[in-house]
Amino acid sequence: MKLPFSLFLALRYLKPKRTFLSIITLISVLGVMLGVTVLILVISVMTGFDRELRQKVIDFDAHILVTSETTLNNWRELTEKIRAIPRVVATAPYVQGPVIVEHDEQRLAPLIRGIDPEQEEKVVSLQKFVKWGTLDLTSDTTVLGVELARQLNVRVGDKVTVYSPGNLSIVLDRIKKLENATGEEEKKAIEELREVVLPKD
Repeated sequence: MKLPFSLFLALRYLKPKRTFLSIITLISVLGVMLGVTVLILVISVMTGFDRELRQKVIDFDAHILVTSETTLNNWRELTEKIRAIPRVVATAPYVQGPVIVEHDEQRLAPLIRGIDPEQEEKVVSLQKFVKWGTLDLTSDTTVLGVELARQLNVRVGDKVTVYSPGNLSIVLDRIKKLENATGEEEKKAIEELREVVLPKD
């Protein structure tokens, strides 16, 4: 039976006449096997790393952000329109802006993001990003990033003061008034400060 030239050549070098197995052939085969194995391992690791990186980036925020230079006053109607789009799984409104955060005489100016926890959880699984404490935003609580908490030296349960730059001068006036108030005036000053810092609307 006449063998194809490529198969004949492979068998010729794989099993020479003088010895059972050529050392050079063995080294060549092992080298190819090792090279292919390393290549497969590298590709597998890089593919897994790329998939993990993509997943972390996607999980951290929504796939699409609808923003405006001003406040979206008609966000409820806009939300309904977006939810009506096919293949839109969930939406979550938010408001974001710069503030001044104070704790233990340390002041920083990060961005604050106000969310609806129930709606936000449908878009981004925030719970798995919480390192310490719990994701409880039902009262006067907040969640800080790890780096911001480190810079402010904040621990779970500590109190921080948040000032909005839009009404910062009013807030400072209310604080000054509160420092000099006593009795009923102090209670009134606290209520006025609360209305400025935590408006009902």
